[in-house]
Amino acid sequence: MIRLIILIFIIFLQACSPTSGKEIKNFLIPLVQGNGIGPIAIHENLDSLDPEEIPFRENLVNFEWALLYGDHLKLTKDSHLAVDDNGFIYIAADTDGNPFYDNSIHRLITGKKLVLGKYDSQKNEIWTHELENPYVNLDVTGIAVDTKGNAYVTGSSTIKNYFEKSRIEKKQFLFVIKVNSEGNLEWIREIGSTNSDYKINPGTIAVDTLGNSYVVGTSNGPFERDSIKPEGGFITKFDTNGNQIWAKELSALEAKITPTSVAFDKRSGNIYLCGSANNNNIRNDKNSGIGRNDLLVFKYDENGNGQIFARLGFALGSVFGNTITTDPLGNVLVGAYTDVDFASSTIQDNSHNGLIIKYDSSGAQKWIRQFGPSIPLKSTFISEITTDRVGNVFTTGSTNGFIKFNDGPSEGNRDVFVIKHSPSGEVLKLWQWGVQQKTMVGSGIGIDLNGNLYATGWTDGELFENRNIGKIDIFLIKFQ
Repeated sequence: MIRLIILIFIIFLQACSPTSGKEIKNFLIPLVQGNGIGPIAIHENLDSLDPEEIPFRENLVNFEWALLYGDHLKLTKDSHLAVDDNGFIYIAADTDGNPFYDNSIHRLITGKKLVLGKYDSQKNEIWTHELENPYVNLDVTGIAVDTKGNAYVTGSSTIKNYFEKSRIEKKQFLFVIKVNSEGNLEWIREIGSTNSDYKINPGTIAVDTLGNSYVVGTSNGPFERDSIKPEGGFITKFDTNGNQIWAKELSALEAKITPTSVAFDKRSGNIYLCGSANNNNIRNDKNSGIGRNDLLVFKYDENGNGQIFARLGFALGSVFGNTITTDPLGNVLVGAYTDVDFASSTIQDNSHNGLIIKYDSSGAQKWIRQFGPSIPLKSTFISEITTDRVGNVFTTGSTNGFIKFNDGPSEGNRDVFVIKHSPSGEVLKLWQWGVQQKTMVGSGIGIDLNGNLYATGWTDGELFENRNIGKIDIFLIKFQ
């Protein structure tokens, strides 16, 4: 019998004092065990539904197991996952802390903490931890794992020195933490300026075969300096001990470049990042891009030497690169969203589709696939993309439409989707599920060397007829 374990976040805080030392503490305990997964609104194989059938059918696919995490009246979201070479799954997210009143500053303090867990493929918990300071907002944006099972988590914090109190909340810093395979904290690195107007918005993180980590994002000032400038993109490298090796800015005149995701290619040793630029020609630094917003892919070597790798745009349209990965042959896959209908070469009216682009190692486009309803007020966003060892492509995200027939409503306010494409771009499977009047978002996806597929995300409604614990909970699902 498939079992569902619901877990609740327990916060261990003293009434009016922050965390006193560098430690990670257990944050998950079993609360209740269920006897199975109930009926769900879902559809599976793209060819299994007929247009005359009802939009959703029950029990078309089984999950091997599912986990739900939450805390009473709290928001737990922004979950990301990574899978290591031994099949262990790592999941990181952020959740509300316990509010308390600080008499010294006469304010109600409401921080956010980082939560991190490691599981095996049978959903056995290896370890689970939290990292918190009630004076700090920790927002998770990415997780990666190296060949030794060390986990690296990145995101933003509202205090540069994580272990101190602060009354300044306007600034925002970049953090990277490393946790070893046993769950012990190795180091924390924080990057930013003391200027109260300084702000870093990190994207995702990638790790190479030597344990060096790479983070992308945007910043309105140079690292470790006080000068403030218009927001621009960056990529930075840390070695396995947390030392910052280099940082490169991505800037152009009169344009904003927004890197969102980064990937390491084991075959070539190159680092790829994707994002978007608004109305700018990066090659000659002039305000003459293809469309309003163009998708950009950059390639870097280990020393930080970079070049533009690929670009995609359409006149008066927008293409936003959101997630990137590579396959075993060195091809580059980008997950994006767009208001352009590339099949008809037209701009869609208040509508966005999911978009997958595959490039070879030289930057030549091999194929492009678009999905989601192209009707007003419908949107389909890809949050995460990954590949398996034979080059199949997996994506997850959310939609408020019916992806199967590109029309009609979603089951909920927004539904989760998971799609499998073949190496040649053929749709092999499509799953979509939701709960009426509720929101579900897929935010992470991973696959192990044995082909086991995992997805994570968040919901403000029930999961498979099991009520959520907090206002918003995160989930981890293993597909059969």
